[in-house]
Amino acid sequence: MMKPETKLGLFTVVGIAVLGFSLYFLGGLSVTRTYNVNVKFQDVSGLPVKAPVKLAGVEVGKVKEIKIQDDTVIVVAAINEEIPLYQGARFSVVMTGIIGTKYLKVVQGEESAGLIKPGEYVDGTDEVPMDVMIAQTMSSIKELVDSVHQQGQFGENLNASLREVRQLSANLNQMVASMRPYLNNSVQNLDQISEQLKDVVAKADNVMTSLDNGDGVIGSLIKDPNMKEDVKESVTKLKETMTEVKTFVGKMSRFRIYWDYDFFYMPSSQIASSDLALEIYPSSGYTFYRAGIANLGNEDDTPAKGDYLERNKIDLRFGLYNHWASVSAGLIRGAGGVAMELRPFYDKEFLNRFTGTVEFTDWGRDRVINDRHFNRPNLTYGVDFRFNRYFSVGAWMRDALETNDFAVKANISFNDQDISSFFGMATLAR
Repeated sequence: MMKPETKLGLFTVVGIAVLGFSLYFLGGLSVTRTYNVNVKFQDVSGLPVKAPVKLAGVEVGKVKEIKIQDDTVIVVAAINEEIPLYQGARFSVVMTGIIGTKYLKVVQGEESAGLIKPGEYVDGTDEVPMDVMIAQTMSSIKELVDSVHQQGQFGENLNASLREVRQLSANLNQMVASMRPYLNNSVQNLDQISEQLKDVVAKADNVMTSLDNGDGVIGSLIKDPNMKEDVKESVTKLKETMTEVKTFVGKMSRFRIYWDYDFFYMPSSQIASSDLALEIYPSSGYTFYRAGIANLGNEDDTPAKGDYLERNKIDLRFGLYNHWASVSAGLIRGAGGVAMELRPFYDKEFLNRFTGTVEFTDWGRDRVINDRHFNRPNLTYGVDFRFNRYFSVGAWMRDALETNDFAVKANISFNDQDISSFFGMATLAR
């Protein structure tokens, strides 16, 4: 016969064992009533059973089971009964962070489409997992670095682009050197004309004074009052004409023209493009005009994969400027829009070499370019660093709301005052 202590110990052991088995078998159960939705995926990317199901960031269920059925992964999601899901809801496997846990994300469908019935099969969205994206990105970075170090395709393209920029700079310098004697003569002529006009106006003032006072040879010879008034009127008109000519010549001397060439290279798609424009700065001191062609190229060529640039687009702008900013509007790269350049450190040594630019155009865009649909505005922005008065480089993001392509930029800007005076003289000759 067993002692009472032995019976009590045996009963305790059996009770603990029963409790353990109960917790094991009933641990996956919940007192909350649920209904199942079967979501079909090609790859669940390590999604665990009992992972949360979240709608708008709020947990609304659990992953009950994961199974394979006809080469398709079926995720059985147990959704809380009080949470309705509508037809068209999108299911995807996402991660809470770079090294976080994965869960089933739900984007609600339209209420008018009706409810998803319990046990119904729906299609999930197979997105590229974050860990795979990180691996691909690191691989791309490695390929880029290897290409630069080993003179690969990117290195060759970059070197070729820099050779073209150097050649263009050399050609411009040669052109300036050949034209400089003529331009210097034009500038000297403008200065001489201005000085001569000053002398003429001064002499006209002296003549008027002599006529009024009756001094000098002219004053003593002209005794007839009518003749005196005629001479005074003629001299007054001559003085007004000389003043107008002086003002006009002064404006021409302040007339400025900039030739502007931009070269863009996008490493991700290995696409290059060029812009050529003429910027005119009148003597007002605060307005400018820009006319040119963007994305120079042959429109008949078949675009390469990832090439979404529309070739040979007209660029016509009117703008206002001061020391630290400029704003322009008009036809920018073939579409209506606005552009802004900022130079917040214009009065700081070295920092005044940096310029930030934003272009916001094509607001109503809704068309297909190279088999891709574009329906958002074109937002392009970048930062440039100017080495000297002729050359600058920059880093840009092109079409940030759509393709978001990173681009390396090189700019050649020719703003020699001799060239401006030359065009001013040509305008004066007409």
